[in-house]
Amino acid sequence: MKAALRTGRKSKGPSSAATVAACVIDAALTLYLVRRGCAEVNPVMAHLLRRGVHWFLIGKYLLTALGLPVLLIVKNHYLFGTRFRAEYILVIAVFLYAVLIAYQLSLVGAL
Repeated sequence: MKAALRTGRKSKGPSSAATVAACVIDAALTLYLVRRGCAEVNPVMAHLLRRGVHWFLIGKYLLTALGLPVLLIVKNHYLFGTRFRAEYILVIAVFLYAVLIAYQLSLVGAL
């Protein structure tokens, strides 16, 4: 029975879940750092942050919540005629979030 359920394709659920979790951690660390005098360097997020914490959190969530389904829908498409599939963007996003969170934690430690 279990063999019938296997399709041979790996699920992208963990990468999606990791992206959402990293987004939440990034938002929390960003708010913590901004409250302690650091600046948001992303101009879109900085604008939303100036409008208020709620705008910042809603904008951050919407960018992630709208981007993930699009990536999952087109995950098997090749980008710009290359061998680079859209699903690799999700893996790269998780890696970049990990680098960003490590940097933010270093800033927290330096405060």
